Amino acid sequence: MNSSRTIKAVAAAALALIAIAGAAGGAQAGTFTAGQYPATITGTNVVPHTINTNLGAMECVPIFDGVLAAAAEELTLTPSYGPCSLGAKEVDVHLNGCDFVVHAGNTIGEDNVAGTMDIVCPQGNAIDFEVTSMPICHLTVPPQAGLNALTYTNLTAAGDVRLNFEIVELTYGLDMGCPGPGVYANGTITGITTLVGFKEPGVQTFFRVD
Repeated sequence: MNSSRTIKAVAAAALALIAIAGAAGGAQAGTFTAGQYPATITGTNVVPHTINTNLGAMECVPIFDGVLAAAAEELTLTPSYGPCSLGAKEVDVHLNGCDFVVHAGNTIGEDNVAGTMDIVCPQGNAIDFEVTSMPICHLTVPPQAGLNALTYTNLTAAGDVRLNFEIVELTYGLDMGCPGPGVYANGTITGITTLVGFKEPGVQTFFRVD
């Protein structure tokens, strides 16, 4: 089923969120650092990611890849999803060029740093979760900025970072193949990923957030 109209509608609905987030500055920024640059950052699943929407709880086990060229306040992570599951239904994920841009914010305790996340896509695109139902249902997640909240925990002994996703107010759309089609902003994402830095394949380098 062609979901282009739903993607465009959802992307338009998210523009206001992006503008608000862009105007809301002033928060203290943290910094991603590595023992050597450029560092390849790989994210592996610790606790499966659950995306809650009006369709119910969808479980995914994503991995992430990024490159930290120098110390920075943000890091682009490209997600890779195998099939997700929504109850007994399999969900195929089409990223359509979209990335997650994670930001480091205030230190909130020993070894813990707060953060936010943006979903960034080529113009007109969105992440498409295709639910294998009859008819096929497309759940689309458009570009949006300032999603709260992330928590980074520095695992000093291991030299890596645990990233806890507790995202709320995620905007998404459901097409005509889904029950209750429309645009919503009540989605959530939870899950835990470990981010590890590598200076070359198989050779780890120190990675942390301050």
